[in-house]
Amino acid sequence: MSRVIFCSWDNQVVDNRGKGAGATPVPVLEGLDEFEPGNKILALVGWNGAIIYDERVDVVDMARAYLDVVQGESCGKCTPCRMGTRVVADTLARIAVGRGVEEDLPTIRRLAEFVRAGSMCELGHTSMTALLHLLDHYEAEFCRAIAEGRRRLRGHYHTKVTAPCIEACPERLDVPRYIEYIKSGRYAQSLSVIRQKNPLSAVCGRVCVRFCEFQCRRGLLDDPVSIKHLKRFVSDVQIEGAVRHEPPPSARRNGHRVAIIGAGPSGLTAAYRLARKGYAVEILEAMGEPGGMAAMGIPDYRLPREVLRTEVEEIERLGAKIHYGRRLGRDFDLQSLRQEGFAAVYVAIGAQNSHALGVPGESAQVAGYVPGIEFLRRLNLGEDPAVGQRAVVVGGGNVAIDCARSALRLGLKDVTLVYRRGREEMPADRVEVHDAEAEGIRFELLSNPTRIIEHEGRVVGVACVRMALGEPDASGRRQPRPVAGSEFIIETDMVIPAIGQVVDLSFLKERNYLETTRRGTIKADPDTLETSEEGVFAGGDCVSGPRTLIEAMAAGLRAANSIDQYLREGKVTLSEDERMSRVLKAIHAFDNESVDRLGGRHRVQPRERPTAERVDDFDEVEQGITPEEALMEADRCLRCYRIMLVATER
Repeated sequence: MSRVIFCSWDNQVVDNRGKGAGATPVPVLEGLDEFEPGNKILALVGWNGAIIYDERVDVVDMARAYLDVVQGESCGKCTPCRMGTRVVADTLARIAVGRGVEEDLPTIRRLAEFVRAGSMCELGHTSMTALLHLLDHYEAEFCRAIAEGRRRLRGHYHTKVTAPCIEACPERLDVPRYIEYIKSGRYAQSLSVIRQKNPLSAVCGRVCVRFCEFQCRRGLLDDPVSIKHLKRFVSDVQIEGAVRHEPPPSARRNGHRVAIIGAGPSGLTAAYRLARKGYAVEILEAMGEPGGMAAMGIPDYRLPREVLRTEVEEIERLGAKIHYGRRLGRDFDLQSLRQEGFAAVYVAIGAQNSHALGVPGESAQVAGYVPGIEFLRRLNLGEDPAVGQRAVVVGGGNVAIDCARSALRLGLKDVTLVYRRGREEMPADRVEVHDAEAEGIRFELLSNPTRIIEHEGRVVGVACVRMALGEPDASGRRQPRPVAGSEFIIETDMVIPAIGQVVDLSFLKERNYLETTRRGTIKADPDTLETSEEGVFAGGDCVSGPRTLIEAMAAGLRAANSIDQYLREGKVTLSEDERMSRVLKAIHAFDNESVDRLGGRHRVQPRERPTAERVDDFDEVEQGITPEEALMEADRCLRCYRIMLVATER
């Protein structure tokens, strides 16, 4: 990156003006010289300060442009932000056109400090930080602008209004906005904000892994806002009919047909987005119902099937058609779809097969050996995959937890979960781990299977060894190592390996027309999701490997946007929003933040069915929150909008 001339980001002030070779290096924006090819980044300004790389930057005009965005984002609910940002923005605009007066600078400084100290939300609270830094260190520039009294040339700027929770969400949902609507009782508007990008809000409100909550600034005070349960609340209100929410009318058809392979979360999201843009969308699904792993891999006690089906019906009402029992490689291939007149294809087949343990005695022919994905699939198809009275589930993720809790509900008396690392290393949702223990699942941590023991064609036990965590490897994870002489045996009637999923690429065996990776996934451009085949896009688990539901949905959203651009313009480029997000990542925008607000208001906890009652059936465990609780929880949101402005060469 170019030498930093001035930096005040995160209150670490470095001023290299006039220092030449003696300049202090500033490790920000490493490896990101350009906003887009051929367009150099000159400076950036945001809630946490300013960074200037090029002396050509007009800090006065940059401050004007930044405050113009700040004022436009003020919600107007408190006087300091509503009035203060308006006066400051207007005053900077006057200075920039050559009509400033000497008294303007003290006025701007006084009001900026007033807004920062008196604003009710974090947008107003942080919006004046960079301006005050510029006034402190570039006061001569502002004074010169007033003295010269000439119109200053407008710079080239790119802006982004975001928040830590928004950037953490793979779909970048506008979390503070839909929470704000809940706080004011405007549920239909709240749901509309969510469904600009997310057609499965009630599903996410139940099973999302909550990346947003882990970045919630409220968590620096007491507890993160319960974003997931607020999403579920407003979605359930609509499902229950308390608030009528009509899906948006289908857009005017544009004449293009798009085929989507797979009716899982990724395919459904892509279909929803494309249908709203006017495309004729047809989904080809191998199973007999929609949802992919959301339907086949998540038990009803976490995600009732009727909730998923209700949301899929709304996608169909937009015009998307779903054809069931159509399997890629058996009933059609990619070439035949193009021959049928589909202008583009999105492959979203998921990762439907289980990883094997790779230990002696492992065989699908042995009664009681059932891979985790198959166990859940059979369960969700109405079968009873349980064998005997005891089960050992191997793995530490959400699939393993789902298998263990489901086995208990099928009547097994003794269920043990074996995981080779410790509790802190378990990738499963902490809430799910807690609930599993509460229901009586036994955990054998730092243990790993070495052999499956069978007798007369049936599983009778699992040989395991104790593990110890070694030093972190290149990825930062501590690798487990067997402890010599620590072997032990768990007697069991079932072994359910749930250590990961793999993509079924058998459809490529005869016609190898899509490039794949060494990891056994489809190769696709990480930015555009374009594959090696013209007009064919791929995303979700079949590209990334097994990830979360919300990450699969985000891939569907990105694929829809790429397909739309491809069919309109004949090419796909990185969006402005994505480029801005890359800048945020490059400067580690939300690291080391603090919040100087009063805390002590802890989050609302949803009610759950009693443990003794819920382990006997598959009825939903969590019961959601009440309207009163939703209001209280929404009121905890600090509205942490952050505004970033990037100045570029052109």
